[in-house]
Amino acid sequence: MIPFREYLEMIRPAVNRRIEEVASGEGAIDPGVLPLLVRGKRMRAGLLLRIHAGLARTTVPTRQALDLACAVELAHAASLILDDMLDGDTVRRGAPSLHLTRGEGRAVLDAVGIPALPYVLAAPYGAGYVTMLASAQQSMARGVAWEMLGGPEIPAAELYDAIVARKTGCLFSLAAAWGAMAAGEEEAVVAAFADFGLSAGKAMQIADDIADLHAPAGGGRASRPGSEALLFRCVPGDNGTRQALGRILEREIGGAAARIADAGRHRVPPGAWEPFGQAVRDIVGLTIASGRLPHDGTPLELSPGTFTQR
Repeated sequence: MIPFREYLEMIRPAVNRRIEEVASGEGAIDPGVLPLLVRGKRMRAGLLLRIHAGLARTTVPTRQALDLACAVELAHAASLILDDMLDGDTVRRGAPSLHLTRGEGRAVLDAVGIPALPYVLAAPYGAGYVTMLASAQQSMARGVAWEMLGGPEIPAAELYDAIVARKTGCLFSLAAAWGAMAAGEEEAVVAAFADFGLSAGKAMQIADDIADLHAPAGGGRASRPGSEALLFRCVPGDNGTRQALGRILEREIGGAAARIADAGRHRVPPGAWEPFGQAVRDIVGLTIASGRLPHDGTPLELSPGTFTQR
């Protein structure tokens, strides 16, 4: 299988075309929102399609797999509009945030309208997909609420894990589970890949938070502190901070690989394990590369074979 980074480049045009087709349907959404929807790395869609391809042993996604991949991306895009408004972020996907270009009132209406599109794509494949999507969106909202307003009275490390699992991990979990479901896998395999996707999403969010924490002065976002502030409370405030952050990230990457091994005990082809594990490492690498780490030559302390930031 080709590297995940290359795979994203390969599937992105088909994902963007299908999203544009659905979003441009009669009465679907305001055309002014379309530029936001057809941009993005497509990591969630890519993970779903990569899992489907690996398990179904095919190079061409079915219409179902492509529709589900686009549904996940549209659910993500809707959340970005509100995230930017709540966080005060001014740039999204290389362009000014939607609430700045269209106004906050219209952006709220956009964020309400766009979430209908994932259901349009998922509903034809059964009520189970609708239920799973609704559950993921509820979990995302809960994670952001805990991030903004405070969550349960539990230790910082546990609260951080709970927040990133909900606000980011659950949509990756949905993508991975749907990839296995679209390949016709049994419940045990679907559950194992849902766990795998959860760890992949958490690893991505940890990488993003690490990038925020190591942003150069004046180079990071000038907005409300997010989960990165809570992550900082999880590590010692001394010279070992960078190494401690690296160990947290490494542990989550390793956790994702362990989920694949678990799936392997339920008839996942052994040759497929490593490409899935590599996909997580590439997701982390892409997140760090597009983040705000200073280029000061100091690496994150991650063990060989997982991820290295130079």
